[in-house]
Amino acid sequence: MDRSMQQFVNRMAEESQVVLDEQAKRQKLSSGLKQLLPFVLERGLENADLSMLPPEQRKRIIEAVAENHLRKGRLKEARDAYVLATNRAGLVRIGEQYELHGQITEALKTYKLAADEERLIALGKRCLERKRFRDAVDAFKLVEDTDSLEAVGEECFDRGKLDMALEIFTATKNTERLVLIGDESIKARDYTTAVQAYAAAGEKERLEALAGACAQAGQFQLAKRCYSLADNQVMVRFMERNTV
Repeated sequence: MDRSMQQFVNRMAEESQVVLDEQAKRQKLSSGLKQLLPFVLERGLENADLSMLPPEQRKRIIEAVAENHLRKGRLKEARDAYVLATNRAGLVRIGEQYELHGQITEALKTYKLAADEERLIALGKRCLERKRFRDAVDAFKLVEDTDSLEAVGEECFDRGKLDMALEIFTATKNTERLVLIGDESIKARDYTTAVQAYAAAGEKERLEALAGACAQAGQFQLAKRCYSLADNQVMVRFMERNTV
C-alpha cells in the first residue's frame, strides 16, 4: 500500500473512531437520563439538586422535564424548565401553544424570553388586524417598534379609544397627537385624561387654561394639579389656602 493510500486509510479510521466515540457518549447520556429522570420528576425540578452532574447531562435532564410537562399540557412549568435550559427553540414551541389557546399575553411573554423579535412583531400585527389593540401595543412595546406603535395609536385615536392612544403617544413622545388627545378630552369633559395628555406633551399654557375649566366645574384638586404641572406655584398656594 502506497503512502497516500495509507494516510487516507488512517484518516478514515480516525474519523470513524470520532463518530463511534460520539455515539458512545450519546448512549451514555441517554442511559443516565433514563435513570435520573424519574427521580427528578418525582421531586420536582425546583427541588432537585443537579449541581453534581456534567453541564450537558444537566441540560438534557432539564429539557426532558420540559418535554414531559409539555406533553401533559403544563405550559408554564414547561416554559420555566426551558428557561433553565436556555432552550430558545423550546420556548418558541411553548409560545406557539399559548397562541393556539388564545393566551396572547403569555405568548408574548414567552417569545420575549426566547428573544424572538420576529415572532413578537408578527403576533403584534395579527393582533392589530384583529383589533386586539391592548395585545398589539404590548407586543410592539416589547420590541420597541415605534412605527408600529404609532399605527396602533392612530387607529385607537380614530376609534375614540383615547386612553390607549394616550399611553401609546406618551411612549412614542408624539406631542402633536398628545395635544389633540387633550383637546378631544376637553370636548368630552374628560378633564383627567386632558391633564395627562397635556402634561405628557409639556403644554404648560394649555394646563393653565385647563385649570380654569376644572375650577369652574368644581374639580379643585384637578385644577391644583394643573397649576402644579404648569409650575404656577402662586396659584398652587392660593388653592391650597382657599379650597377645601
